[in-house]
Amino acid sequence: MASLSPEFPQAFQPSFVGSSINTGSLEEARELLESREPNRVMRAVQLVRDEMHLARQQFGTEEEWKSAITHEIRANGVFDILHEDPFIGRSYVKPRGYAGDAVLLDFIYHHPAIGPYLDAATPRGRASTGFSTNSPAPRAVRNRAWLLATEIDAICGRNPKAQILSMASGHLREVLHSRAVQQRTFGRFVALDQDRQSVEAVREDLSQLGVEAQEGSVKDVIARGGRLGCFDFIYAAGLYDYLDDRVAKRLLVSLFGLLKKGGKVWIANFLPDIPDRAFMESFMDWWLVYRTPEQMRELAEPLAAGGCSGARTFVEHEGNIVFLEVCR
Repeated sequence: MASLSPEFPQAFQPSFVGSSINTGSLEEARELLESREPNRVMRAVQLVRDEMHLARQQFGTEEEWKSAITHEIRANGVFDILHEDPFIGRSYVKPRGYAGDAVLLDFIYHHPAIGPYLDAATPRGRASTGFSTNSPAPRAVRNRAWLLATEIDAICGRNPKAQILSMASGHLREVLHSRAVQQRTFGRFVALDQDRQSVEAVREDLSQLGVEAQEGSVKDVIARGGRLGCFDFIYAAGLYDYLDDRVAKRLLVSLFGLLKKGGKVWIANFLPDIPDRAFMESFMDWWLVYRTPEQMRELAEPLAAGGCSGARTFVEHEGNIVFLEVCR
């Protein structure tokens, strides 16, 4: 799903019908931010996040919520101040054209590559990242990386010649936690992404470990994914958060078709009721496609007659991301 631009299209500008935003909380947050004291700055970000979570639940329709974002939230002084946070600001500005780019995820992973961005930020902005990159959604992303690394190690432990494909790989930071990748005890590892800068970063950082970085899109995989080869494990960590059901199902069928006998696909998706959702939408302009476990299982329905030996869902331990596993 394409992210909305900072100025909503005309179709998303209904007349504003009322307010469920506690402007008092936003003013309290602004006062905390103006103190520039790190602990108070982090408290302000938490206060805003919590207020957005409560406020979103009061609107009857998505259009009313988007109208409130435009007319009240983004008109409040706290909005610009929080964009001093390089994590929040990057999501809103979208220098690569979409919110959840690989650099933004490096903030979540606390990777050394974000050093220059933190150095260029204001002290208040750096303090803000102390909360914004440690709230439930970022923690879930780190949990997701650990789960993927653990599964990679388990598969390669059973089969040192295992072949693995990461779909929409970003910077592939999860392999930093994988003993199998670090020790090169795998057969083949392909990192596929449509972002050329991400592909180049993986090639530069991980080619010495035998990782193959390739440029390719969802459309490419659906149309001619067989060119990639066959795999024992295929995963898409964050991609499905941006795909509608039609494309999501078509891609899953294509990925399943690349599996060897006994292989498996993992796809991950944020759950609808995560505490950070409203803050991500209002302050970061980061809009995702959220799915329940039931909706994830529905994505696997086209595989029922195609050799699928099993499908299940499970949720990471903090309850923010759901995984679908399908096996051949």
